[in-house]
Amino acid sequence: MTTKYASRVVKLFSAVLLFATAGSAHAVAVDLGTVSDGSYGFGRALNFGETFTDYVNFDLDTSADVTSFIKSFDMSIFGFDLIGIDNFSTGLEKLGTGGYSSIAALTSNPSSFDDLLSPGSYRFSVAGTASGFFGGLYRGTLHVAAVPEADTWVMLLMGLGLVAYQLRRKQRSLERGPATLAAA
Repeated sequence: MTTKYASRVVKLFSAVLLFATAGSAHAVAVDLGTVSDGSYGFGRALNFGETFTDYVNFDLDTSADVTSFIKSFDMSIFGFDLIGIDNFSTGLEKLGTGGYSSIAALTSNPSSFDDLLSPGSYRFSVAGTASGFFGGLYRGTLHVAAVPEADTWVMLLMGLGLVAYQLRRKQRSLERGPATLAAA
């Protein structure tokens, strides 16, 4: 009799897992707005079996060096996944006239991007299926550093040239020795 109840429990547990793994597709869009110098964070906790494609949108007004690091957290005990995401993938896309076009796509975990981006609208895509018993979790950071404009570089080089000219002039005057006063 015990075997009969154990068999029913196993069947019930299998049915629950079957329906849970079917999951449903969810998409979340996070809008960071116009970003400038600084760091921005994003992430999400997912339910077991949830298939997702999330988008993190951001805009740049000027050229900037953009670095991002996105990681899916995995935890398992004795081969049993407690937290995890299967088929984890990330991408960086730019908005053009025909919609978004891919700049980079990665399937590694963690994923990182480091690129000089021109002004425009961009988005990160993060996709996968939560496979852990307690679901899945990912976290990402976006670091933006402004790139100096051309006129800033010109002013910097002019200042450097003036300093070099003054140092050379000072060196020549020291080589000549002290100036003698003309007799009046």
